[in-house]
Amino acid sequence: MSLGKWKEREREQRRNDIINAARKLFVDRDFDEVSMDEIAENIGLGKSTLYLYFKNKEALYFAIELRGIQIWVEMVKEEVKKGKTGLEKLILYISATREFSKKYPNCLRMLYSPTNNKKQFDMNKLNSSEEFQEVRGLFKELMFIGIDSIQTGKNDGEIRSDVDPVEATVLLSVIINGMVNMGSWSKEILESKGINEQKFTNDTGDLFLHMLSENIK
Repeated sequence: MSLGKWKEREREQRRNDIINAARKLFVDRDFDEVSMDEIAENIGLGKSTLYLYFKNKEALYFAIELRGIQIWVEMVKEEVKKGKTGLEKLILYISATREFSKKYPNCLRMLYSPTNNKKQFDMNKLNSSEEFQEVRGLFKELMFIGIDSIQTGKNDGEIRSDVDPVEATVLLSVIINGMVNMGSWSKEILESKGINEQKFTNDTGDLFLHMLSENIK
């Protein structure tokens, strides 16, 4: 292995080590509760070294999220292509998202939670972050898969003709957001009625599909 390739691999390994260390801190805490000093201390590096790999904390945060959303997009794509009709594709889209949320619950929490309160971010740093722009691009790609599925379902006659595909897909995103950030009091009410998280997730997805069905006006 050439010296150049060895250095490149070493740099990539250190970058991964930083991401993994930062993820452990961000999982249970808000964005503004974790500092670059703490991340550097946890990995045994000087803070200045972190900035050789990530220009700011926003870039590091979304580098973590980038890995997760790449998996999400691939899971959705793999499932959706199995559908023959628009409604089938939409059902598979929701199913893949459910599966992703089960396997990677922290990714969804981190993706939705901080963007609800942009005061936590330095917006200039956020907008200049390549990692954030990549995450946003992939999220838009996910949204357009949903939009295209619903539009195809309308064309097939299985989804109501008065449904706006953009509005419906944004509504689905809002539903996911609400479920990820559900308050403890809501969880307590569900649990008091014997409704666990999995049942609530499944029933919510079914209700969303029911609203869009051509058989329901």
